[in-house]
Amino acid sequence: MPADTERRDGCADALIALLMVIADIVALAAAALWAALRGLGRGVEDADAGKAVPGAEIPAAAPSAPPMDWTPVVMFGAVCITLTVLTVVFWRGGLRITAWTQGAFALLAVLAVCVSAAGEYDRARPEPSAPAPTYNGSYGQCRSGGDSHECLGG
Repeated sequence: MPADTERRDGCADALIALLMVIADIVALAAAALWAALRGLGRGVEDADAGKAVPGAEIPAAAPSAPPMDWTPVVMFGAVCITLTVLTVVFWRGGLRITAWTQGAFALLAVLAVCVSAAGEYDRARPEPSAPAPTYNGSYGQCRSGGDSHECLGG
């Protein structure tokens, strides 16, 4: 019988699947925690970028948008590729339950790649702020050019 159609014991397959689920959860949680801590540190650096330079009379110019950080995308992509390879290995080994659970976690990792890529894209390309209104009303303008009680606000 070829290895592709060979089936394994269902109990052993379920136990391996359970162990792999635990390992997948730990791997994805560690990757998410690392990306979150990295983003937290990056937020502090971005906040310090627009502060005044010591000894300078004017504050430093606000920097342009930071470049896109590909590290979280690559990290979740590596986890996704690893899970996909394990899915194929388990499927070819006849461990169908384990292969299906690995496939589900591979799809979850694909979702993490998409979310991290979209978040980094949004962070690197912020929406421009609305311009401040320049109209100040009729404050200080006199109606007839007369004395001050004919002027609005005066």
